Amino acid sequence: MVSSNGERPPPKAVGLVVHGGRREACGAASEVARRFADAGAQVVGVRGEGWSHPAAELREPQAFGDGLDLVIVFGGDGTFLRAAYLARDLGVPLLGVNVGRLGFLSEIEIPQVPTMVERITGGRYQVEERMTLAVQVLDAAGAVVETRWALNEASIERTVPQRIILLELGVGGELFASLPADGIICATPTGSTAYAFSARGPILSPLVEAFVVVPVAPHSLFDRTIVVDPRETLTVRPVGGDNTCVVTTDGRESVRVPDGGSIRIVRGERPVLMARLGAFHFYRRVRTKFGLP
Repeated sequence: MVSSNGERPPPKAVGLVVHGGRREACGAASEVARRFADAGAQVVGVRGEGWSHPAAELREPQAFGDGLDLVIVFGGDGTFLRAAYLARDLGVPLLGVNVGRLGFLSEIEIPQVPTMVERITGGRYQVEERMTLAVQVLDAAGAVVETRWALNEASIERTVPQRIILLELGVGGELFASLPADGIICATPTGSTAYAFSARGPILSPLVEAFVVVPVAPHSLFDRTIVVDPRETLTVRPVGGDNTCVVTTDGRESVRVPDGGSIRIVRGERPVLMARLGAFHFYRRVRTKFGLP
């Protein structure tokens, strides 16, 4: 969902999340910090990232998003996801500057930085909502033992490389199938171009209200992706013998599923907000990023 008029108050406080291991990211972040400080905005960075600037106040990660109006990300998609975990719960929009290989989540490239600062300080940008996943790990008694959320995907994966796992997939309270596979990916439309795409899942426009469920290396005749309404609850349960597995959200921390336990996935209550400098052309971006003729 995009704001209708594209006019917003100029930000009073801007956060910068920087891939400190990339010289280009640090240089671009320093330029942006100077420009926003010259425009009278407070500039905040994350302590311990390997980047700093005299104009930027450095904060611990848990306090980074307090009072921010916008977060600008300098790096690739991994850096953007890290920023999303710092900003989502406070409702702060993110804008990505691509310094990575693909940068599918980023809004601009480094040469566009001066124009970006001019538009942001002039309040000429829009904000788009991106659906998230809420993930619960349950024990054998059905009690919730861990909760996570994801912008891209939740992946349920085997822990023993030599073995497949048997996973019962339920949709809307009904058993759909028992799948012997290396794992299952549940992805949002945003995540359909990430891990799910590499597992031969479909590309979904961010305008589509749906999740995709993609088996990873299934050992059965059924190897199709399932498209699910986000109002339907997904459940994944390891069954059978030694089916030790973990659930990972956005490629970050993995959580072990208890013996006899399961995973429940529903639509997240909070979206991730993404700032746009103009109209977002999804299929143009797909064509460009994947080098389609």
